[in-house]
Amino acid sequence: MIERIRAALPRRPLALKPYMGAWRGWLLVVLGLGAGAGIFAWIGISLAPGVVDDFQMRNRAQPVSMARVVDGRCRSKVAILHDCSATLVTRGKNGEVRRQIEQLFIDFHVGNWTVQVMGDPERPEVLTTDVGLDRIWHRIVTLALFALLGLAIPFGLYRYVRSQGAERRRLAAISGQALEPVPLHLVSRNNNITVVADAAGHSYAWTVPQRTKLFGLGPDQDGVVLGLRPASGGEAFPLDEKLRRVELTDHERAAVKRAREG
Repeated sequence: MIERIRAALPRRPLALKPYMGAWRGWLLVVLGLGAGAGIFAWIGISLAPGVVDDFQMRNRAQPVSMARVVDGRCRSKVAILHDCSATLVTRGKNGEVRRQIEQLFIDFHVGNWTVQVMGDPERPEVLTTDVGLDRIWHRIVTLALFALLGLAIPFGLYRYVRSQGAERRRLAAISGQALEPVPLHLVSRNNNITVVADAAGHSYAWTVPQRTKLFGLGPDQDGVVLGLRPASGGEAFPLDEKLRRVELTDHERAAVKRAREG
């Protein structure tokens, strides 16, 4: 079969195309930066101010008489991550004091929460809950973990894009020259990384979308796909079923497919 495919391929130098274009990689970086910025905006607006205020008042906070909790609720994830929000209302010297709080923390807890509204004697407008004060260090650690996540997402995507750049350079090194077909054993396909091995046992990892079907070499050769490598030797690149990753005319693609069928 390989000999038939070799005869069907044109003799001119063939250019190869990566499965993921550079623009897609940079789009991932932009999305990652957006996700990271969104996390930090959420931290800065919803979480950090309350943590700072509660940390400052933690040793002098006192219960606030006649205070009430409006629309208070806690949402828990697997009894570990808790997100409690509420509107705290009391009466001050200048009228009603109302404060919206959101307290996010990691702690093992099952069941309901009973809360007491607490206030800062030095700043009557600052209200919180005993649950939030008792878990101030839990909240600080949780905030730090989400901040690390906000950094990790864009940084991880940036590293991924850099690795894609290195892969494109590998492909450019074998593209645009005389190429020959080779059977490649499909070793694995995980997380868009496809690993193939040639007859000599040399393996090559390439980024191939999980949904992309590779050019199989027949039902009697299960797990064997078509690849191209320089005639002088080197890395082998697996081809997709539609042969779109190599620059061929429609007539040439049809000829290669007929060669596979015999």
